[in-house]
Amino acid sequence: METIKIQINHEKPIFTKDLANILYEQIGEEYDLNEEEIKDYFQISSIMLLPNDTFVTVLTFELPELPTRDIELKDIVITFLQSVKEIDGVLSIIKTQDTILQKKSYELYQQIANLEMELRNVLTYIICYDEKKINDEFFKTFGINKSEKTDYELIKKDYENGLFYIYFNHYASFSEPEKLKIEKIVEFLQAPNIDTFEKFKIQLQDRGIKEVRHLDFIASIKTKLDPVEKMRNAIMHIRNLSDNLIKNFEMAMNDIGSKGIQTLINEFWTNEQNELKQKTCLKIIESEIKNIFESSNFEDGKFIITQDFGDEILSEYENLEDLQNDFISYGNNVLEFDYNLINEDEMTIKDLVKQNWDEKSQI
Repeated sequence: METIKIQINHEKPIFTKDLANILYEQIGEEYDLNEEEIKDYFQISSIMLLPNDTFVTVLTFELPELPTRDIELKDIVITFLQSVKEIDGVLSIIKTQDTILQKKSYELYQQIANLEMELRNVLTYIICYDEKKINDEFFKTFGINKSEKTDYELIKKDYENGLFYIYFNHYASFSEPEKLKIEKIVEFLQAPNIDTFEKFKIQLQDRGIKEVRHLDFIASIKTKLDPVEKMRNAIMHIRNLSDNLIKNFEMAMNDIGSKGIQTLINEFWTNEQNELKQKTCLKIIESEIKNIFESSNFEDGKFIITQDFGDEILSEYENLEDLQNDFISYGNNVLEFDYNLINEDEMTIKDLVKQNWDEKSQI
């Protein structure tokens, strides 16, 4: 059952039988309904006389589940309202509740909410990668002015960040910083650490996002966000979802004609991991090598490891080569990381282990 509530401003009285006649002519024969059945769909909740001698009638009509054929249920409603508007004496008619619209809105909003969280995930990473802090000063760099005062201590307590408090259309604003005003340039020049023009230039360049592949991603989503934001605003304000609005939204979200925003996000993470997985993997292994040697000692010519590092690393070693090989096995089998070591990596690991082995053996 779908519920539609409307408010009619009219000069002459309107009765449920008048409305039932209109809906019967529209769908009665097609769905084998009689006028009495259709009359039961309507319930007037109030009729009030205004000071200008016109009436306002508030009524609800409930449509049962109809096996829609060539026309959707929402279009049946629109056609019905258009016919009611033509009744003699009707001045205006407005929907105030529409469960058909609500259900579609809930469905689309869930997609938008998921997308927005994923966008924040990417942007938080990009900002962190660039060693920036998410705060008012950072937002001002890109001309983003929020409408409310943000308590960053409270945000941290709730494990959120400032991206939760900017507008949706700001997500693509991090491609280029705003031009500096004179007073800001003077402030930069007076900073104690700026004693050469080269340092001043570096300070200027450091204001924005520097990594080209990250800027490329932000540029790629820029045109996609507009139809998503329009859909988001329509849903938030319970506006009609036109066919054109839905079409543009689906083109932005999905791979229709070009890559949709969800694909762009997925590709961002895949490309980022491919770009950094070698360095990341080696850094993790380097850290584990350091941890092992810090908690180990040589005793009677044996290298004794005092902490448990899993099955790949034994508790004692008599020669360097065994430990080097076990660390390579550790890198390939233990780390929860989708990367296979190459020859260059293995040589790096062996060198790190040897360097730490030599230093530890001399203590």
